[in-house]
Amino acid sequence: MFHLKAIGEVDGLEVVAVADPDSSRVADVGKKAGAERHYIDYRELLSDPNVDAVAVNTPPRLHEVMVLDTLRAGKHVLCEKPLARSAEGCMHIREVQEAVGLTVTPVHNYAFTPCLETARKVIGRGEIGGLRRASLRFDNNLRSYGSRTPFRMEERFSIVEDILPHVLSVVHEVATGPVEVEEVRGWSKSYKVIDNLSIGLRALGVESDCSMNWTSLIPAFTVEMVGDAGRITMDLMKRPYRVSIEAGGRRRTMDKPGLGKYIDLIRIKHPAFTNQYIHFVGVVEGEEEPRFTVDDEIKMLRVMDDVVGMLSETPISQT
Repeated sequence: MFHLKAIGEVDGLEVVAVADPDSSRVADVGKKAGAERHYIDYRELLSDPNVDAVAVNTPPRLHEVMVLDTLRAGKHVLCEKPLARSAEGCMHIREVQEAVGLTVTPVHNYAFTPCLETARKVIGRGEIGGLRRASLRFDNNLRSYGSRTPFRMEERFSIVEDILPHVLSVVHEVATGPVEVEEVRGWSKSYKVIDNLSIGLRALGVESDCSMNWTSLIPAFTVEMVGDAGRITMDLMKRPYRVSIEAGGRRRTMDKPGLGKYIDLIRIKHPAFTNQYIHFVGVVEGEEEPRFTVDDEIKMLRVMDDVVGMLSETPISQT
């Protein structure tokens, strides 16, 4: 829904090959993407001399091995989150990356949302004072999402792999330093696994209240950042350009003009994905420093491990 459309918006980047074990699906996707070659086995794609870089969009259990295979095949790689299922797996990826000297970019697309970029500048100018608290809420609806793979229902804590990286990537952008998990609560509302999760985080004096779920009627990713002298609110999912700022007794909105932004969202073309691929190309070509590294992913995975550990120690309620 998002990756292929984003690639089509980036100059100097084109899809030349696709791989999927489903023969009918790979032909359909290849046709839509304009790819010249279709593969059932992704390892055949990795041996294609016309492929310079690979985007891995598979269930999390496959990420580590596919990233390693891609690096060993001499290709740059951009991989959906999380990069591996453990910090140790990411360390292995880092070892191979350092040996081959190629780019590894974990996908954290919401960190590239235009409204978050604007908010960072507002905070950097001191308009809301020192940042003290952040509230992040990620709502999704699995029934309407239409996922092609069932990994979210395969394990009790899959929501941690699926949504928490989105939240942590935003925290990474606004609060530096180590992230500590202060409290965790998970419960089941509509599925047999945990489908609602609430987490309290702290990073260098910034407290973050985070909630995420698969059971909301309307998807959204709302963020509120509170400082000593004001606040910022935004929805990274539904209004990717708009930032509301309250400071000095005034409220104002910063937004991109025109109807084009709404047409793009209707067509499921989120600017964050395009921005991430533009960044990926810039890193590969040596024109940009990576916003997210394998080391950053290791830190996130350790936070995720802490969350799972705390969930494992408490009974899960059913609502």
